[in-house]
Amino acid sequence: MSLDDRLRRLRAFPRAPAPNDDIAAVRSNLPSDIVELQQNILAYHVAHHPGSSVFGHGQAKGLKLVEVHVRSRSSEEGDPAEKARQSLPPGTENAKLGTSTSLQPNPSPSPSPSPSPKPRTDDLEALTVCEVEVVDGMLNVHGTLAGPCLTLFLDVASFSALFALGTVVNFDPSGFSTSMNIVWHAAATRGMTLRFVNRSLSLTPRMGTARCEVYDKKTARLLASATQIVSPVQALPSSTYAAAAQGQGQGPAAARISAAQARSIAPRPKL
Repeated sequence: MSLDDRLRRLRAFPRAPAPNDDIAAVRSNLPSDIVELQQNILAYHVAHHPGSSVFGHGQAKGLKLVEVHVRSRSSEEGDPAEKARQSLPPGTENAKLGTSTSLQPNPSPSPSPSPSPKPRTDDLEALTVCEVEVVDGMLNVHGTLAGPCLTLFLDVASFSALFALGTVVNFDPSGFSTSMNIVWHAAATRGMTLRFVNRSLSLTPRMGTARCEVYDKKTARLLASATQIVSPVQALPSSTYAAAAQGQGQGPAAARISAAQARSIAPRPKL
């Protein structure tokens, strides 16, 4: 399979319905076509389509993507350029990838920079945030969010970070879970809005690892945390999905960014 075909299967997914049908509602530093693709991927994995009878669809259909970012890991290691960028006053930079506003009125000409080397997958990290409201049908006999229901949310939400990173580096991480370690810190009750903050830890052709922390959106109280390990599988030939892609009329997403662009990242998602 060629490099250009690696995301063909994901691009063939149908357009996500509500609540994941509004690109403008997602806070991101990525191009709009990539954001739309992340919404479609999320909706696909909760089987949100008419007449769906897939396990957990009735509970997970309300899971909404609200943030998606991809950034260089060097920003966590004290990269001076990243610190300087984050210290700029609001309105002095453009959040769109690859563009910025200089603070110097008359910058002197400088030689054209050499092309940035293609980043390795683990030089980058993806951060996503998903939300869902706890409603009837998600509760156990005690009136709190049922463990299996939360496990389903954790599975899909944590995987969203690996899909965001995979889309940027042109790799489909679709696969199966080999391990999920969950810690319940507090109970969730009816009416709470749960905020899933997800972060990719590593992504290779053999293994993907992501972490998820679940908070009560109103109080920022930690309710649960989990680490999931996924084993990617080889995607089916892209010809299998060609007709579906044409039927949806979706064009290819711009799925690669340079190391320099990866550093022009929005701040870490707020709780």
